[in-house]
Amino acid sequence: MNDSGLVARISALLTFNRKRPMKLRRHFITSILLATAWMLTLMSFTVFHLLKTTHDESLEQRSLEMASIIALDPVVINAVQEANQQGGVTIRPYIESLREQTEVTFIVVVNKYGIRLSHPDPHKVGQKFVGEDLQPVLEKGIKHSNYAVGSLGKAIRSFAPVIVDGKVEGAVCVGILNEEVAHLFIKQHSQLLIVVLMVLLMAIMLIISLLSKLKRTMQDLEPETVVNLFMEHQRIFNAIRDPIVSLDKSLRITAINDIATKIMAMGSMAAQDYINQPLSRFASGLSKIIESGTGSEYTGTVKLGKFDYRVFIYPLQSGSEQQGYVIIFMSDMQLNELKKELIYYKNYAELLRSKTHEYSNKLNVLSGMLQLQHYDDAIEFIDRESKGHQRIIGNIVRSIQNSTVASLLLAKYNKAVEAGVKYLLDDDNMLQDYSKPISEKLATILANLIDNAILAATNNKHSAVPMVQIYVSDRSQHVILEVQDSGAGIAPDIAAHILDFGVSSKDEQEQTGVGLYLVNELATQLNGSIDWERTEDNTTLFSIYLDKGEIKRYEEESHYHDY
Repeated sequence: MNDSGLVARISALLTFNRKRPMKLRRHFITSILLATAWMLTLMSFTVFHLLKTTHDESLEQRSLEMASIIALDPVVINAVQEANQQGGVTIRPYIESLREQTEVTFIVVVNKYGIRLSHPDPHKVGQKFVGEDLQPVLEKGIKHSNYAVGSLGKAIRSFAPVIVDGKVEGAVCVGILNEEVAHLFIKQHSQLLIVVLMVLLMAIMLIISLLSKLKRTMQDLEPETVVNLFMEHQRIFNAIRDPIVSLDKSLRITAINDIATKIMAMGSMAAQDYINQPLSRFASGLSKIIESGTGSEYTGTVKLGKFDYRVFIYPLQSGSEQQGYVIIFMSDMQLNELKKELIYYKNYAELLRSKTHEYSNKLNVLSGMLQLQHYDDAIEFIDRESKGHQRIIGNIVRSIQNSTVASLLLAKYNKAVEAGVKYLLDDDNMLQDYSKPISEKLATILANLIDNAILAATNNKHSAVPMVQIYVSDRSQHVILEVQDSGAGIAPDIAAHILDFGVSSKDEQEQTGVGLYLVNELATQLNGSIDWERTEDNTTLFSIYLDKGEIKRYEEESHYHDY
């Protein structure tokens, strides 16, 4: 594939250019308007209900006070006393002149027999008062207010007795019809209604502004379309055979395809472990090349570990603003793959040759014992060869509940036996089961440490009995992983950089420089730490400490991002 074709494919992946009718806008407006209207209606109803209750109580109190004052008026008292002695008494003109100066609907004065002396309707003067709520006033002299239906309709009616020398001679009723109550309420609280309408108008304006911003941001695409495009682009992105890494302008990784993860950390880290991480953590040389550039395209060769890669760096721009970079690793990696395969098969062939020789010697020994009829010695020889394997299996079954780590420890035992290295598991080992992401990371850490330890012990077998000892525990608030070997230790010239990518104490032909770097990266992801030391017994001890709280947090985040 030529460069221009690949860049065109990358640009297609990184740019949304398909248009869709924005059904979201209508749905969004309708939903928010309905929700806003519902909330405003509920709030307004609650507020107006409280205000109405307070308003009505205030009217009742005011009308009751007015009735009490009129009941003390000498004109009213004289008229009531006269009406109790003879019929045909009226004080309507006087009472109506008082009513016109107030906001009440009617004022009715009655004698002790309930006969009206005044009424807004002149034809009803001299008739019986309508309503049983008058009786408590005339019989017991009790002041009170209530809602009741009279000759004019339903109203707030407040009663006060007319008392002369301690006797109830009549009563005064002051009333406000419901229609007038509502009119007074609207008149007093019209401003609140205006405020509610203004709030609704402001909410509509904010919704329109938000939708305009959303429209520009999503480029008229529906959320379902965005998700489908994202998933489609992810599949296409991972299907490209060339490793690709996308960076933002701060040189943090924003996207990486599957094949790129294999060259960045030998495929032992998931793509999500790279996201939002600085490029310098995985390829400091490449990061320096970009930082020293001027935002223009770059083509060259970089070294990752012991392998060389041809890279193309393309800047991403929006107008004149720098948005980030796209890095493409080209197919020179095929040669690297061949080199790795050659090293692997070379080592494997050497291992097979040595193991064939070893087992040939053991079969010769066993054959000699049988020919000499030393059957007990032959049985003891076979038993001694199998006991070590059974002892390791028993230790793992008793102490390691994590199946991934248990399988790894058993596999590494077989590898150590094949290499002629004494493999020791601490009797105090203990490890509970963890989620798949955590178990895989623990197994990766142990695998790299044990492989390094076996190789180091093998290379130093002329100076010390080759030995590897392993301790795994999560009894406390930490998960502790320790691997100790009888190797010669780490050379002083690389000791300070042994955890860096590409740095290794192995021979040139076996150089990878990834194992300890990967261990350090995995420990860092879990906010753990790695430590190593040369012990008094001339062994090298690597220790990993992982906080259980951080492990739990990582498990929760891994579950959240699992889609």
